[in-house]
Amino acid sequence: MNEKISQELEKLESEQGIKILYACESGSRAWGFPSKDSDYDVRFIYAQSSPRYLSIYDRKEAIDLFLAEELDLIGWDIRKALRLFHKSNASLFEWMQSPIVYREHSGFIQKLRELAPEYFSPRTAIHHYLGMARHTFLGHLQGSSVKIKKYFYTLRPLLCAKWILTHKTYPPIAFQKLLEMMKDDSEFMGYMDELLQLRESSSELQEIAPIPYFQGFIEEEMLKDQAAEASFPRKFPDAEKLNRLFQEVL
Repeated sequence: MNEKISQELEKLESEQGIKILYACESGSRAWGFPSKDSDYDVRFIYAQSSPRYLSIYDRKEAIDLFLAEELDLIGWDIRKALRLFHKSNASLFEWMQSPIVYREHSGFIQKLRELAPEYFSPRTAIHHYLGMARHTFLGHLQGSSVKIKKYFYTLRPLLCAKWILTHKTYPPIAFQKLLEMMKDDSEFMGYMDELLQLRESSSELQEIAPIPYFQGFIEEEMLKDQAAEASFPRKFPDAEKLNRLFQEVL
């Protein structure tokens, strides 16, 4: 699959006339809890040639490709990526930590990592993760049977928010690193160990009966996050460093 992904990225560069600056794995494979048939979710940042940015009309700033049932690629133009980074977009902070990197060009992503503390907004990130958790919990964990993976897609963002509240910095992408916060909670870790074993041995669509312990934990954590979100000030960092990075890449 790595070879296929590399070939598809090269094909994109040739057909679209772009330069891929960074490409990585996102989703459950990057987070550390894939099922035996998890998809490959490739995310990338690309740059176009300098003249394209001088057009009087805006050009498309994203590429979405679903090449097969198990592989999808989504890319953002560098200008869009840097605008979102300026707004503390949580997805970008996760991409730059991915343990699975398919392409990295000219140190671009390392420069973003160096700027991350300056542009990270705890308030914005908590809002993002709380929204993810609430959407999944209310939309997918309310029936008589629920997909195992939806617990992870709810618990992970809640643990990300908990990390931010505890450490005042952006959360790690690795789920096991997030779980270190809970190591002294034997009840939580007992249920989590069972859930991880189920996830590893099951398919993407496997369903189970709702787990009362996690139902209560999720509701309690969402209330905590909602109360804590406003305790962080809004951030309005200057964009000049990102402007310079954009110009350097072009």
